[in-house]
Amino acid sequence: MASIPREEQVTICKVVAQAILADGRIADDERMLLDQLMERYELSSAESRDVLARNIDDDPSKLAVGIDSAEGKNALIVELAMAVAADGGLSRAEKQLLETIADVVGVPREELDELVKTALM
Repeated sequence: MASIPREEQVTICKVVAQAILADGRIADDERMLLDQLMERYELSSAESRDVLARNIDDDPSKLAVGIDSAEGKNALIVELAMAVAADGGLSRAEKQLLETIADVVGVPREELDELVKTALM
């Protein structure tokens, strides 16, 4: 995780938090996944509060624009795929969010589809 700049780690967590909210509910598995992600990135209490303070109207694609490193972009897409698959399904809103974020960070649809398929297994 050290190769991903700190500000990108926090942003990845914020985008994942928004993805979890995309279907309008947070399942226990989704919350656990987000908690584990924040722990893995060793977010401080203040950073974790900032991640969890996201508003439902925040635009995750605008947040994703700030992720410039290849490692950060890859981690974002992988974490998003895992997050939306955590509840065992993929809602239309979650799929649309994934596609939008993939477009923003330049991940081809085919790669995104494979990641989602693997995450749902």
